[in-house]
Amino acid sequence: MKARQQALVDALLGRGDAPAGMTGGERGLAAYRGNLVALSERALATPFGRLRDALGEAEFASLAWTFWRAHPPECGDLGQWGGALAGFLVEHAGESSGLPDLARLDWALHQAERAEDVALDADSLALLGHMPPEALWLRLRPGVALLAQSAGPVLVWRQGWRGQWQALSAAEADFTRCLLDGTSLAEALAAAEVKGSGATADFDFGAWLQAALHKAWLRAATPTPPQPSTPP
Repeated sequence: MKARQQALVDALLGRGDAPAGMTGGERGLAAYRGNLVALSERALATPFGRLRDALGEAEFASLAWTFWRAHPPECGDLGQWGGALAGFLVEHAGESSGLPDLARLDWALHQAERAEDVALDADSLALLGHMPPEALWLRLRPGVALLAQSAGPVLVWRQGWRGQWQALSAAEADFTRCLLDGTSLAEALAAAEVKGSGATADFDFGAWLQAALHKAWLRAATPTPPQPSTPP
């Protein structure tokens, strides 16, 4: 039974012939495969709209089917399918094509929009006024991500229910990376060379905090380090 099921899957993905005795034979197989081709394009276009616009409909549809055959979905939620696309494009189109960067940005925005909705703990911000940065940790909201793009670092987050992104300076990226890694506020400030501490510094924590509150990056301030996540 398993061998027959695998043969059917292989045939649908274009890896083999239709299993003997299959109802409808090659005609039925072509219909099933046509449905999968259309499904692969629709499913991939949901998170990868910018990539689709860059490639055009025909080329994107071809990419979607090729990617589906190489990395078929592993669960029924097709919103989880696509995380491997950037690496797939590196292998097949090359980093210099710019397509992997587009895929990374699209996927990060998609993940941000699907992230848990967590409100700001406004009361916790009082800690910023009476605790030293060595004893403080800033936690960012789910969906906030830092991307390394060919044009420079990019921050991705969700505001309302829409994914947003913006380019960051090197200092802003260093600061954000430290927060995402769970280091203290003092370590994050040191990594960013806080404004006024050196000739090359270009990071202003006050301006960052205003932006973090306005754009919904920040989740809370806490006097204890974040607990590492445990695998499911």
